[in-house]
Amino acid sequence: NTVIVKKDEEGTRVLTGDNTDWKGMYNPLQRKIGEAVAKAKKDDPDTTQYALVLGGGGTARAAAYTATKLGLERIYWNRTPEKAADLAKEFGGVVASTLDNDPDNKDSLGAILAANKGSIQTIISTIPKTAKFTLPEWMLEDTSSLPVVLDVNYKPYNTPLLLQVVEKGCDVVRGSEMLWEQGVGQFELWTGRKAPYGVMKKVVLDNCLPKEGEEE
Repeated sequence: NTVIVKKDEEGTRVLTGDNTDWKGMYNPLQRKIGEAVAKAKKDDPDTTQYALVLGGGGTARAAAYTATKLGLERIYWNRTPEKAADLAKEFGGVVASTLDNDPDNKDSLGAILAANKGSIQTIISTIPKTAKFTLPEWMLEDTSSLPVVLDVNYKPYNTPLLLQVVEKGCDVVRGSEMLWEQGVGQFELWTGRKAPYGVMKKVVLDNCLPKEGEEE
């Protein structure tokens, strides 16, 4: 998502591609769960710490990479299983055929977690807002170990998924936060200077926060 213009030793103009979407996810998630993941691995090494990546497009690739940088194992789910399988092949992890808790289906999310004594630390949803996606209720029943949920959609500010998980008590990262974090990364790659973080955050929120009378 970022092209940087540089010159090589001979003065020839060189275009270099980079990606800051993963930084937009990683930075806020590291702040929220970084210490908890490290502590869980130390105190309970028999429990597998997972990130659940929802969706199968380009942003899901950034989400998968983010999960690896957070030190989490990956579970993928997408309505098109082949796309989820592609992510698992490239970044490692397993594919859940369904988000159900079905002990009779070894490929269901619940069965995968049970077989690996798994705990979901974060859910990263890259599913388009038009899908109006929400999680199965069983995933939010254990209030002692609720995941941090990141929804990459920045408009609307509150998606059906975010409304659902906030009501259940989950901590969240909104797409607007990811947007300004990845923008900070782009600015610094382009300019080589420290980004005006507060200014960029304000601009994003001014454009993403629902105005009075608008649907959230």
